[in-house]
Amino acid sequence: MRYLLWCIILICSIPGVNDAQSVGGNTSGSTSFCGPVNSGFISLSGYSGTILHWESSNNNGLSWTYISNPTNTQNYNNLSQTTWFRAIVQNGSAPQDTSTISVITVYQQAFAGQANGGGPFCVSAPAGTLSLTGNVGQVSYWESSINAGVSWTVLTVTTTILSYPVLTQNTWYRAIVTNVSGCPSDTSAPAKFEIFQNTIVGTLFQSDTVCKGDIHDTLHITGQLGNVTDWFSSVNGGAWTPLGNTNTWLAGQSMMQTTSYKVVLKNGACSSATTTPVTIVVVNANAANAGPDKMIVQYESTTLEGSGDGTPEWGPSPGLNNPDIFTPQASPLQTTTYVLTLTDSHGCTSQDSMQVKVYVPLPTAITPNGDDVNDYFLVDKIDQYPENTFTVFNRWGTIVYKESPYANQWNGKSRAGQELPDGIYYYTLDYGTGEKPTTGYVLIKR
Repeated sequence: MRYLLWCIILICSIPGVNDAQSVGGNTSGSTSFCGPVNSGFISLSGYSGTILHWESSNNNGLSWTYISNPTNTQNYNNLSQTTWFRAIVQNGSAPQDTSTISVITVYQQAFAGQANGGGPFCVSAPAGTLSLTGNVGQVSYWESSINAGVSWTVLTVTTTILSYPVLTQNTWYRAIVTNVSGCPSDTSAPAKFEIFQNTIVGTLFQSDTVCKGDIHDTLHITGQLGNVTDWFSSVNGGAWTPLGNTNTWLAGQSMMQTTSYKVVLKNGACSSATTTPVTIVVVNANAANAGPDKMIVQYESTTLEGSGDGTPEWGPSPGLNNPDIFTPQASPLQTTTYVLTLTDSHGCTSQDSMQVKVYVPLPTAITPNGDDVNDYFLVDKIDQYPENTFTVFNRWGTIVYKESPYANQWNGKSRAGQELPDGIYYYTLDYGTGEKPTTGYVLIKR
């Protein structure tokens, strides 16, 4: 009896004999996600003992990563790949136990990749194939659109290769790719076929004839199909020079020599085409010749000697008997410059000028009787010589009148304002220009 009691005491004193077995329990919360945007938690229940920590594995349990978490809930957030979770439990000194495993399955998102093909074509694109590369997942179907993606037609092709027929209109193709059932599909960027019609140059308006130095009308093209790549010019049939102009019009320019213009257009993938050139013919007017200068005495006339090829017109017209002929009679009362304008058959004009100098002689007699006719000794254009001096002498050389500057105010009176007797008097007129003074005589006759 004493031995049995001793044995009981000995067994009870062995560490861990009275501790219950550790039970890892059961985890819950397994689920799946499409892609790395995810979050949730794993919970542990039915365990016996103390939760020591959690563990995770992303290689199907081949190795585990320690997680310092002694609670019965394990959170996760934005897992990038499938991950297993489990808890480690120990009851007292009993051996540790492992919970069941919960799996968070992360499916890789579908990626449609790149549809290779398409491009610009002239008139039509030959039949061929498109290939889909870089995709993640399987092709569910292809789609086509002939209205730039406004609406799509389903094509029941599930391979990465799509055959297409001869295309005569703009057409887009794209692939729809699915990786896992229940996860979103992805759509590739479209492969675009752009079909252009042949370039049409239209009509370039318009040839013209202009006078040298005039500005020609704006040139423009109409009825074209395609874009202007440049305008070109050629002077007098020489080499063509690009103008760097991509507009459908060319503003008028001052023309100094005959110049041709053409326009090159191109419609998409189609060949370039060139308009029929237009030519701006520059006409040089025949030179007008107004003839030599003339000199006449006031109240006389002279014949102008104009010449040239075209229609003449003289100006100013006062003093001319006919301003519309080459050789009019001119009777100006004062020195006048006449301009001959010559207009040729193209409407181009040229000009030349000449001068008829009118000599107004100094008076040889005055009749200062108050009738306002020849009452004063008048000197033509005397106001143009502000330094002039006018001196009058009697027959004995005595100065009877002197004025500086003279302004056409002598009417036969002395410097004292008395009327001089009728008779011959002598004068000197110094214009003040440094030249020799003019001398002469004048008769006073009342």
